[in-house]
Amino acid sequence: MTAPVLFEVIPSDGSFFKYSYIVSFYVPKKNQANPPPAKGLQVHRWKNVYAAVRQFGGYVNDKNVAEQAATLKDSINGTKWLSAIEKSHKASKFCVAQYNSPIEVFNRVNEICFCFAPIIYFYVGVGGVKDLRKFFTCAEVIQL
Repeated sequence: MTAPVLFEVIPSDGSFFKYSYIVSFYVPKKNQANPPPAKGLQVHRWKNVYAAVRQFGGYVNDKNVAEQAATLKDSINGTKWLSAIEKSHKASKFCVAQYNSPIEVFNRVNEICFCFAPIIYFYVGVGGVKDLRKFFTCAEVIQL
């Protein structure tokens, strides 16, 4: 088993279930160029993303995931980070990363993540388009 196991949590569109989940497993670096095939599974390559992250312990369950996601959202409420997340997608979509084997009882490490695309500012003026990324930190990983 690889770590982390990542669960993308997507609020339901009104169906019977409250959430939809996409479960992802990390493929070790040596296998990333040509991952081993698995029946019924798809390889999805992530682009570079930024994330607001909150770490928590214990076993993951529906109750503590909802609480941790709400706490993370509250901690970035009113900041440029929540605005960036909302511009990328709905702020109600989040990921849960689990780093431990299910049989590990103590010192469990989990994370709630709101992922978002980087915000890139460009200036159009005399002389053409200028990329302002070197002048501004527009998005970065934050851990709360």
